[in-house]
Amino acid sequence: MTQAQSTTTDLTQEMQTYYDRVFLERAEYEQKYNFLAVKKNVPVNSGKVVYFTRQTAFTPKTAALTEGTTPTGTEFSASTASATLAEYGDTDQISSLFELTSIDKGLKEKVETMGQYAGESMDTVLRNTIFSGATDQFAGSNTLLTAVNTSDTMSVSELRKAVLTLKTNKAPKWKGGLYRGVISSHGVYNLQGDSTTGNWTDVNIYNTGENAEMVKKGVIGVIAGVAVVESNNEYTQASTTTVYSNFVAGRGAIGEVDIAGKGNSRTIYKRPGPNDTGNPLDMYSTLSWKVDSYAALVLNSDWVIDIQCGYE
Repeated sequence: MTQAQSTTTDLTQEMQTYYDRVFLERAEYEQKYNFLAVKKNVPVNSGKVVYFTRQTAFTPKTAALTEGTTPTGTEFSASTASATLAEYGDTDQISSLFELTSIDKGLKEKVETMGQYAGESMDTVLRNTIFSGATDQFAGSNTLLTAVNTSDTMSVSELRKAVLTLKTNKAPKWKGGLYRGVISSHGVYNLQGDSTTGNWTDVNIYNTGENAEMVKKGVIGVIAGVAVVESNNEYTQASTTTVYSNFVAGRGAIGEVDIAGKGNSRTIYKRPGPNDTGNPLDMYSTLSWKVDSYAALVLNSDWVIDIQCGYE
């Protein structure tokens, strides 16, 4: 069935603002992987392809200067990564009978459901991008995915190993001196059950403004120098067992991009109007979500580690 091309809306500005808030609160709740990403905006009318240039760090120089002699110098070098902006969204129809017989709560629930749909969709886009660009770490000191089994679970030891890799690769830490991790729900279950001494610190036991902000972002604890957010939007692979991805990243490893800050999710609610030829009997309205511009990319694969674990 062809979707209606509606021309008018019946929501007041106050109601539109209310529903947008309901939508965004639910959408933001469903997104966890952006905890690992740095948000960047590009100007309007700058094209769909966004380029990132990363300067290559110099190798430390240990030789002393020769007296009276100017050194030949060392040239800067850089690498470039690119991402293509795209639109995301979907729509559904709301029957006129529903609107006539339901109270406002009915539309509110639909907006909330759309918010969850949008949040999970964009969270999955970012999750898949991170998976494609991360550095693999197979639990249990394995070197192949097929060697990971149920006993190779997420642990403090695995987290410490990932942190060591990030430090070795000179990955910058986030504000507060921590790395950040988005750990699968199955990974969190095993991690919290690890009996290693000093393995888990509840973030909310510290009464500071910084920790309050971390709690707001969904941080459930700090382990081995990693602020941990849990996600049930798990990336899994089928091998000899189900293998779960758990991501740990430094600042600047992952980028999210939109145009001039206009990429935020939004709702579009339209009711049929007199010029709506695709809906001649005014049988339905449409409720949609849309992201006008978005792209995600891994800027430095050495700075994001994918700890791939089994579960028992």
